[in-house]
Amino acid sequence: MAESDFLTFLVDETLKLQRSGEAKLSSFEHKLGDYSLNFLKGAFIPQSQVLRFKTSFGDLDIPVNWSVFAIDNSQGALLDEKNDKDHFFSIIRTAWQKSFEKLLITHADGFCYLVALKKGDEIHLNDLLNPQEWLKTA
Repeated sequence: MAESDFLTFLVDETLKLQRSGEAKLSSFEHKLGDYSLNFLKGAFIPQSQVLRFKTSFGDLDIPVNWSVFAIDNSQGALLDEKNDKDHFFSIIRTAWQKSFEKLLITHADGFCYLVALKKGDEIHLNDLLNPQEWLKTA
């Protein structure tokens, strides 16, 4: 998967999910719940080229042409105030109205996840970014 970028991988997974018609709670969401992490779950909307996140303040559509989605690593990105060249972290934190230190952008089961990490939550990163770890604990 190293040759695939984040968006290409997400699109492929989204299309597989839509074809299968499955809508179940993923093991990734279980893991986020186990760690009591706040997250937003977004689906790729091919017609408008956006990721749509359902939030308490309504739908949040994020264009996929932001540089955080054009990364070489298909696992995602970890943003903070210092590592935020497009101000994506700042915008999401302001819109979401949550207090967090870092923002993990990743995908699982055809969805994009924005995971708010407070101070100390980084200890869960290895587990969150390595799906094989989920299978060992299940």
